[in-house]
Amino acid sequence: MNSQDHYEHVVRRRSRTRFASCGYRDRFDPFLLNKSPRLYRFYRGLFEDVLGPLARGRMLDVGAGTGIYFDALSSYATEIEALDSSEDMVRSAALYCEASGLSHIHPRVGSADALPYEAASFDTVISLDTLHHVPHLGRVLAEVARVLKDGGSFLVFEPNICNPLMFLAHALPREERRALARNRPAVLKRNLETRFETVRWSGVSTMVTQCGGFKGLVFDAYLKAWELTRLEKLYTRQVWLGRKRGPRCTSL
Repeated sequence: MNSQDHYEHVVRRRSRTRFASCGYRDRFDPFLLNKSPRLYRFYRGLFEDVLGPLARGRMLDVGAGTGIYFDALSSYATEIEALDSSEDMVRSAALYCEASGLSHIHPRVGSADALPYEAASFDTVISLDTLHHVPHLGRVLAEVARVLKDGGSFLVFEPNICNPLMFLAHALPREERRALARNRPAVLKRNLETRFETVRWSGVSTMVTQCGGFKGLVFDAYLKAWELTRLEKLYTRQVWLGRKRGPRCTSL
């Protein structure tokens, strides 16, 4: 089963977590995860830190999934196109937007390597936990560059497989294994720089799942231990911000 089929199955069947594969409730339920204080604080802090000074008109979210961070993202653009290849995920995202009054966020089914938008039509593009799943990374990056305005910003948030736990989490499930070839920080940066110039990179020590009880305590202790090392290149996640080469976009 490939990555897309796997996650469509999880969303459609509302599957439960099993060992190295996250279930619907703790990874994809937008009604639960948008209201998680821990996850909301994380995503809000991420967007404020990286997009805060850059927030402007029109944004594209490539691989938006079910929209588990839409509450935190909603104030960072006047219009947000939320694209995903999974009809089931887009349906969940649309239901959440309707229930939450997020009328400026538009979930839509589409392919990341053939974006259904005009050239230079977005001020900002984001892609969270998506690029390690796409079969043809070069095509996706070319499409992002095409729809992004000159000087526009591209935010990428990805697992860091240099962290031992994240390596195992992406080595064991077959649908996650593309990350092993793409998600070392130096490799990720090199791939992205084929189309964009790097503005900044940082390591992030976090888990983007809903974890409680003993499992949550173990994860929190693990993350804290890595934070104490201050070795960002070994943190569980990584954030990269780039810019499309060309004059800065000044439109609002």
